[in-house]
Amino acid sequence: MADLEGVPYYIPVSRARVKEALFSKEGMTDTQKKGLERVSEMMEAIWHHDAHSVQERLKGIYEHMDPDMHEPPDFSTVGDFLKSLDEVLIDGNWEAVTDQEMQDALDGEDVFPISLNVRFDEFKEMHLYKLGENQFTDVRKSWLGLKKETIHVNAYDRILQVIQYKDKDWFQSQKRMKHYPGEYADGLHLHLFKTVPKLDLETIFPNTTPNMRLIDKVKVAVPLVGGIVTLAAKFGPLLFGHKAADTSAAFIAGALAAFATYMVKAYLSYRKTKDKYLTKVSQDLYFKGQANNSAVLNLITDIGEEQEVKEALLAYSFLLVEADKKYDMSALDDRIEEWISDTFDVTVDFEVDDALDKLERFNLLKKDDAGLLSVVPVEEALEIMDDYWDNIYTYAN
Repeated sequence: MADLEGVPYYIPVSRARVKEALFSKEGMTDTQKKGLERVSEMMEAIWHHDAHSVQERLKGIYEHMDPDMHEPPDFSTVGDFLKSLDEVLIDGNWEAVTDQEMQDALDGEDVFPISLNVRFDEFKEMHLYKLGENQFTDVRKSWLGLKKETIHVNAYDRILQVIQYKDKDWFQSQKRMKHYPGEYADGLHLHLFKTVPKLDLETIFPNTTPNMRLIDKVKVAVPLVGGIVTLAAKFGPLLFGHKAADTSAAFIAGALAAFATYMVKAYLSYRKTKDKYLTKVSQDLYFKGQANNSAVLNLITDIGEEQEVKEALLAYSFLLVEADKKYDMSALDDRIEEWISDTFDVTVDFEVDDALDKLERFNLLKKDDAGLLSVVPVEEALEIMDDYWDNIYTYAN
């Protein structure tokens, strides 16, 4: 298997596009295409049923802590919910955002030209999950705003945020009531975002404090230092009994006025940058926010369902259509990763072991003593899955 450390497992291509490309693959016969379409149909039905069951279970637990419910939240099952949610996210190829990735975001800037401080200690629970990565271009000003340059921004394809605020008593004890969100803090908050720049990850948090960047501090500090030096040169000698340089009072007043004006201008420039940032964040969250609270559960189970079917279908299809290649696990992994890269121009660390486990679940996979893999023919696979489907509910038996 190729070394793809750090490459996401998530396949950032829709199931429809994967099927379209897969079923038109060179060397596939019409019979194989029709058979795989039916196999895919059965896989989709089975995993959709499973996903619906998972979704209903999650929603049933979450209902008691949903901020959108018109009753006080009950956090007695929050531990069970977070554990179940984590299992669903793992199946869907989500990964936890690491402490280092969060620190890199706090230290750096990508699209937003301002630094933010996140008050993490206000959260009782805070979890971030990432799904896939992408890249987009953005235009930013350089050389003191005199030049524009196009930059490539690395972003997370999706970010899931789970937060629970500490209670009102904590904010009172810490004398931070000005930061207490009030009734908006109630419940366990779920937020799903798309295309979040890696170094602007902190912008999705609701409790941030803008900080002046070094360049903003320099803009304010330089005229201040310059003014102090000028005044010291003019009046410093008086402290030692000497005469000040011969400069008219009007000139001194004008210099001080210019100095003050520049300082105010520099500060207002920072305020303008801050206001521009707040507008940009508001606009960005409007377009990049995909879902909140219980609606998030619908989306993540749907995403997970698609991933499961794509993985199983890819493994089955390549073992069926390219049976003459006699793949073992490593070779199959490399082949599918190569095909995804060549077909969609994306790099994925295909979870071959997980895909094969799915085929084994339905007895669709065969493995000989040498570790070579194969799958049962289409008609047998359909019969196996159809029998499974017919026996999901046996109330009448």
